[in-house]
Amino acid sequence: MASGGLVDRIAAEFGVHFISHTRRSEGRHQSKARRTCQTLLKKHGPEHLRLVFGLINTGENRGNWSAPCFTSVSWLVLSKPDWVERRGFLDQFDKIDLRALLDVAKQLNPAAPTLTMSVLLSYELDKGMGAGSQRRAA
Repeated sequence: MASGGLVDRIAAEFGVHFISHTRRSEGRHQSKARRTCQTLLKKHGPEHLRLVFGLINTGENRGNWSAPCFTSVSWLVLSKPDWVERRGFLDQFDKIDLRALLDVAKQLNPAAPTLTMSVLLSYELDKGMGAGSQRRAA
């Protein structure tokens, strides 16, 4: 099966459809990151892509369907798989405003906002996950 059809079906599972990069997004259900999602699908498979969509689709972050967000969340899942399995991870993840994090990343490093966002996301989650384990230890 061509990855184009599968990536569209996975996106549809989350109420997202892809639009041309030349069009202006008209809502939280549209994304221009089809090519990025196809790359993630080819490299890491459909379950990984579904996990990334699911994380971005949490209550506070729904609608952040940009390529840097997909790539950063994918990188986090791949580099910190033990975090994803931790209790409370989803709650901690949802406390992070991905749009604000991307804006900060663009200001800090306009030449590489995706990489910067990945580091900031990891840092923010580390802070949040670490605080939770410190409270339990006390």
